[in-house]
Amino acid sequence: MSFQLLPMILSICLSISCFASYSLKEMTLEEKLGQLLMVHFNGEKANDEAEILIQETKVGGIIYYNWCNGLYSPEQVQLLSSGLQELTKSNQNPIPLLIAVDQEGGPVSRLNNGFTKFPSNKVIAENSDPYHAREVALTMGLEMKAVGINMNLAPVVDVNSNPLNPVIGMRSFSSNAETVLAFGSEALNGYKQAHIIATLKHFPGHGDTSIDSHEDLPIIHKSKEELNKVELLPFAGLAKDADAVMTAHILVPAFDTENCSTLSEKTLTYLRETIGFQGVIVSDSLVMRGILKKCHTVDEAAIQALNAGCDLLILGGKLLSGEYKGFELTALDVQRIHRSLIKAVKMGRISEERVDQAVQRILDLKSRYLDTEGLE
Repeated sequence: MSFQLLPMILSICLSISCFASYSLKEMTLEEKLGQLLMVHFNGEKANDEAEILIQETKVGGIIYYNWCNGLYSPEQVQLLSSGLQELTKSNQNPIPLLIAVDQEGGPVSRLNNGFTKFPSNKVIAENSDPYHAREVALTMGLEMKAVGINMNLAPVVDVNSNPLNPVIGMRSFSSNAETVLAFGSEALNGYKQAHIIATLKHFPGHGDTSIDSHEDLPIIHKSKEELNKVELLPFAGLAKDADAVMTAHILVPAFDTENCSTLSEKTLTYLRETIGFQGVIVSDSLVMRGILKKCHTVDEAAIQALNAGCDLLILGGKLLSGEYKGFELTALDVQRIHRSLIKAVKMGRISEERVDQAVQRILDLKSRYLDTEGLE
C-alpha cells in the first residue's frame, strides 16, 4: 500500500461516523427515489453540480471516473470524497453516500496516480493461489477506504469461456468456472476485511459473448443446465457472501426471450429465489447501448430496471460508440430521470412497495458499511 494513504484512513472513518440517524419511515417519495440513483458529475472537488445532485435530487451514490473527477492523487480523491459527504449533512435526512469506483486491477483501474498498480484478475489467477486474490483485494480496499471510497464495482466473476469476448478477457480470473469461484471467494474475503462493499459482476455472466454491451445487445444461446455449469456457478457459490451483484445488459433466452437481464424480472427473480441472493442488485450503467436499444431513453430504462428488481440504478458514464458517442447525463438529466420515476410511482407503473424494498436494502447496506446509526 502507498504509505501516503495510511493517515487518511482514520480521518475519513471519523467523518463518516458523524452522520445523524435516519429511517425509511421519515423519508419522502422524492428522497427514497433519490437513494436509488448512483450518478457521476464533472468536478475534481464538490461543486455546484454535485450540490444539485446531492442536496436537491438527494442521490444515494456517486461513481468516480478519471475523465470527470481527476483522480490524480490520493489527496485530491480524499478531499473530493469528504467534500461530497459534507454536502449530505445539510439534507433533512443526512444519509451518507455510496461512493463507488471500478477498481478491478489491470486495464480497468480508475485509481492510478499515487496508488498501487495491481495486476488483472487473469494474471493473478495464472501466477498464484487463490489466497493472493484476498491479499490484492485487501490492499486495494484499504487504499480505497483511505480516500473515502466505500464501494468497489468488482470483482468480475464472469467466466471468460469465449476467446473472442471483446469486453471481459483479462478482467476474468479464468475460462474455468471453478477457478473463478475460488479466486472470487478470496477476493470477497479481502474486500470484507477492508470493510469495502464488493460487487459481483456481471450477472448472469458476460463471459460467453462476442459483442460488447456498451455497443450493442449480446445474446447467449445456452440452456439453463449449461448456464448452471459455467456462467451461473460463481454467482451461485458466492451469493451468500455477497452484498451486491451487478446485472449485465445481455439477452439470455433461457431466462427471458424479450428482455435483457437488467430489465428481466424473470432473471432477477431467479437470482433472488433460486440462487438465494438477498443483497443489493445494481444495474450496469443505464447509458449503455445494450439497454438503450430497447428502451430508447434512460428514463424508461430506469423505470423498467427498477420494476424488474434492480435496487441501485447507475446513471454514470458515457456512450462509447455510435451516433451519440461521448454522450453523458448532466445533473439536469438526472433530475429529469428522478422526476420520471416519481411520476411512474404516482401513476402506478412502479409500486411504492417495490420502491421501499429497494431503499431498505440500500439503507441496510449503508448501515453495515458506513458506520451510520438509527437505520430501520
